[in-house]
Amino acid sequence: MNPNGEAPLTSADEDVRTEQVYRRTFFVMCACFGLNHAAVTTPVGYATTLLGSDVGNASNATLYGVCMISSLFFGPLFTGALGPKNALVFGMILYVIYVFCFAVATNFTETIEGEVSAQTPAWALGVGGAVIGGVGAGSLWTAQGAFFGAICDQISNATGTPLQSLTAQLASTFAMFYLGQECFWKALFTVLSKYAELSNLLLFVIYGVLALIATVVMFLAEDAKPKTAAARGPLCGRAAAALTLWSDPKIWLFSGSNVTFGFSAAYLAGYINANWESKALNPDFIGFLGAVICLIATISSKVYAVAAEQMGTKLPIVVLGSLCFFAIALLSFVTAPNGEGPGGWGWGIMVFYILQGMGRGVYESTNKGIFADFFPGEKSVGAFANCMMQNTASSTIGFSMGLAHVDKQEVWILLIGSLVTVPGLLLATMMKQKQAAVDS
Repeated sequence: MNPNGEAPLTSADEDVRTEQVYRRTFFVMCACFGLNHAAVTTPVGYATTLLGSDVGNASNATLYGVCMISSLFFGPLFTGALGPKNALVFGMILYVIYVFCFAVATNFTETIEGEVSAQTPAWALGVGGAVIGGVGAGSLWTAQGAFFGAICDQISNATGTPLQSLTAQLASTFAMFYLGQECFWKALFTVLSKYAELSNLLLFVIYGVLALIATVVMFLAEDAKPKTAAARGPLCGRAAAALTLWSDPKIWLFSGSNVTFGFSAAYLAGYINANWESKALNPDFIGFLGAVICLIATISSKVYAVAAEQMGTKLPIVVLGSLCFFAIALLSFVTAPNGEGPGGWGWGIMVFYILQGMGRGVYESTNKGIFADFFPGEKSVGAFANCMMQNTASSTIGFSMGLAHVDKQEVWILLIGSLVTVPGLLLATMMKQKQAAVDS
């Protein structure tokens, strides 16, 4: 008996308590991350329509470009120095600053003959805020991957659940939480803008405040420590955690899903929104269409997890995701009706957003589960940093192509990326199996 007169906890009791603690921590992280992330992705979708094509593409390209650099160096550095949870909170704080900068930037534009003209403050706030947001994104996503990996590791150890099965379950749950919130807040933005007639400045300030509340709650939440703490090396070593994996071919063989999703997101937010959606429907519906993507991704990610667990493999899900991005590229070559192409499809243009939602569901759940499977433990920081780097590098190039007005050419990259995704995964799996046979 302990001093309180209670029977001492058995090993099984400790395992149950460990599972409860880490599952609770996981759900808090999902809720806070989802709200904070939704507040940031909303400005990205509206950038080219509210700030003008040049400022919008420059802002988005800067956001993703800085994120690419940050995910390689700052993300692993902050995660190693501060720990996954504190690095996550730090990234969320920088996201909040980005949203407020974007909000103020919308107040320095004017529409002349149907074209949005941005004043100098809009350029400064749009691009400057994107720099801050990019640094935050690199820290946020790298820390989230490490935090996720630590939780999976702890629960797997406490329950005896195979790590691969657990990563599939929790990755889909995480995707459902944060994509579901993104869906809700983007749809609400359209409602408040179109029907409540709130100004863009006020709406984005409100979203910034919501992101701040989520950050505070995450700061007050419980931490999640990895089962086995990695040795604390020098700061430069932690900053290079992503680079140390570059010699492993598997980190590049997995890049297909990251590259195709990154280019597809830039192509949709840049070219399709600006050139086809505005003609087929109305720019006011961009928030609604973004919500459609998130809703489909939310539902599909959970379906993918169940299917992958029943089949015992994630490969068929990756195949489906590749086909979705491949279809987006193919449909872009359609010129009917009367040479207008998708701009003349009316509500039929939603097919692009439906396919994007299905493909995003694969990227957000199954794809990240694969990274957790192949790079567990202390390798998770560098692995998720590379995952983020590959995605953001692709989006950076995509938005830069939009700034140079050659973004229609992204369809060829989508076609190629879709075709090499599955062979890359198969080759990486064979390499892992071969290495496992040698080690045994």
